[in-house]
Amino acid sequence: MSEARGEVAATRTTPGPTPAHARGAEELRSLLTELLETQCRLLEASAGVIYLAGSPTRRAGVFARWPARTNLLDDAALARLERLGEQTLSSPNARIESITIADKSPLYDAGRTHLVLIAPLRAGDRVEGVAMLVMPAQHEVDAERALTQLALCSAPFEAFLWRQQAMTEARQKALLRQTLELIDVALEGESARGMASIMATELGRRFGCTRVSIGLIEGSGDRIGLVAVSGAEDLDRKGPAAEALIDAMEECALQDIELVYPPLASEDTPPGAKRVLRAHERLSQAFGPSAILSLPLRVEGDLVGVVVLEREASDPFPPAAVPLLRLVAQFIGPALYTRRLADRGILAVARDRLRDLGTWAVGPRHTLAKVIALLAMGAVIASAIVPIPARVSADAELRAAVNRRVIPPFRAVLSEVLVRPGDRVEKGQLLARLDTQDLELERLRLEAERQELMTQRADAEMRGTPSDAARLARQIEQRDAQIALLEAQIARAQVRSPIAGTVSRGDLEDFVGATVDSTQALFEIVTDDLIVLIEVDERDIGRVEAGQRGWLVSKALPDERVAVEVVRINPVARPVEGANVYLVEARVRSDDGSRPAWLRPGMTGTVRLDAGTTTPMRAFLAPLVDELRFNLWW
Repeated sequence: MSEARGEVAATRTTPGPTPAHARGAEELRSLLTELLETQCRLLEASAGVIYLAGSPTRRAGVFARWPARTNLLDDAALARLERLGEQTLSSPNARIESITIADKSPLYDAGRTHLVLIAPLRAGDRVEGVAMLVMPAQHEVDAERALTQLALCSAPFEAFLWRQQAMTEARQKALLRQTLELIDVALEGESARGMASIMATELGRRFGCTRVSIGLIEGSGDRIGLVAVSGAEDLDRKGPAAEALIDAMEECALQDIELVYPPLASEDTPPGAKRVLRAHERLSQAFGPSAILSLPLRVEGDLVGVVVLEREASDPFPPAAVPLLRLVAQFIGPALYTRRLADRGILAVARDRLRDLGTWAVGPRHTLAKVIALLAMGAVIASAIVPIPARVSADAELRAAVNRRVIPPFRAVLSEVLVRPGDRVEKGQLLARLDTQDLELERLRLEAERQELMTQRADAEMRGTPSDAARLARQIEQRDAQIALLEAQIARAQVRSPIAGTVSRGDLEDFVGATVDSTQALFEIVTDDLIVLIEVDERDIGRVEAGQRGWLVSKALPDERVAVEVVRINPVARPVEGANVYLVEARVRSDDGSRPAWLRPGMTGTVRLDAGTTTPMRAFLAPLVDELRFNLWW
């Protein structure tokens, strides 16, 4: 049953004062009327009223008057006395006031002034009401004595209030004691059915019932099942009597309020407070006649069952018994429900938990939490089944496809530099010149020596000394070799570009005239073709192969993506910053064979290579699973 129905039922149960309140009000009215009559006679007052403050069961106003009928206190006079009573409640002091009350007698039409003796009615430190006595103004009154007598006469009112409070507390203690005794006895049952049987028997014994029946809601529906019937252990649960009892229980459950049959006779009962009692009437006529009281059993506002009590028709349930039995039902409902939950098996508990989860999921409560949970569940499911592209991500660097360093052929003085970094050069283009003056002089010296040796050889041949001629011929050949070496060095002093490309390094303007050595490069020439050098972690190298495509994003232009294609994979790993990586070469790929002009050698970025498809959950959990596999294998 829903909470909304429980709230409506709670509203229906308070249409007005209960019979106990009405009886207490009549007792209080009778006491105050007698008290007022005594005060008026003692002080010789013409009339009097008692004004009471408001409470949860009554409105503030004139509660008692004496005499009951008098022309002296008409509506205007009563209104004036009510205002005096209200003023006295806010300022509770005994006093005497003068008022004018018009005489309504047909013989006289003159105004007449009266005195009003006002004394507050106290109960401890609280002012519960005001006693006001009306007497003619001509009456001689000792004000102090009259107010003292009026206050003394009001003492029975305070005693009555204290007695009512004591009786109320005693009744509540008795109700609580009986309820606790009933619960204590019922706890002896080994199961919910046994506990309900003990409760039914005890309720029948303590409240003089011919039969007490307890039913609980079964399963997920609203069907009520008969659990226990006092004095009828062999009752056929599918027979007419059981069906009539279940109909009465369901009638009580549908209205979700206690039902009394026959209904309490009251002329003041509003139409909205009347109850449907057809099933109760059929039960009474078919298996009675009997008086019936049905009470709903609730747990946290939700209906869990109904208890039906039956008496002889000649001994109906008094109005005062309804509050007591309502209190008993408030205790036995949670007790039975808790024991019934404890009796469930493992499968039943699992079933009920799933049912509760389903009710929570589709019910009207906690809408925001359900929406968040539904979105989270949908996100988890989507992350497990929705395919996304798999990527191998790695750091990358752009390098020139061909890189040549130009080194001087020998130690010499740099005499001229013809290019600077950034200049385009062609293959064989002159880049710089080395100073060859020393080489030229040495060549001239060697040529002079050669000429002299040739002259000496000619003289030896003329003298007929072949041995001398042969020796001089060998010396001439040695000088020819030395001259050829010098000429080669002079030719190499012209430093030329080995390839066509761009000068990347070689700003040597400041070194003209300095000696350069063959251990240091003068220039560095790079070609226009670029390669992408990718550092792939050893965990991912198994997903990389030649021909695989992907995208490069450079730190220079993060918003631009460049297509790349794997060309070569270095088979040997190398350590880089504490990790083993494989160098993978890729080329910039384009449909027309060109490459973006902004790409430069030395740029760094990130490459993501296509590696099929995966799911977000797998992509997130794969590194964790691999780590567990690596560390927990045996």
